[in-house]
Amino acid sequence: MGVPGIPPYEVFATDTTLLCFDGRVLEVFGFNDTHRYHVRQEPRLEFDSGRRPRMSIVTGRDYRHTFSYDPHRLDGLRALADLLARSRPEPPSL
Repeated sequence: MGVPGIPPYEVFATDTTLLCFDGRVLEVFGFNDTHRYHVRQEPRLEFDSGRRPRMSIVTGRDYRHTFSYDPHRLDGLRALADLLARSRPEPPSL
């Protein structure tokens, strides 16, 4: 399951928000909800800094899911962003 060369990866954004990626699906488990993004939706992570840092999962169609992250977790979140970027599917051949 997943994409060869991309191991399953988990990282907390906050104490109550966990992001999991298996090479095919990015899942977000929050305090009271869950979201799933397939790699074909082209999810990417964007980060804002400041006093109350926020991050967004943005899909290829510009759907945006924004939530807080803890600054000390940023390195792990950036590693996840890199995994997502490397997992983009090849465009279909015509």
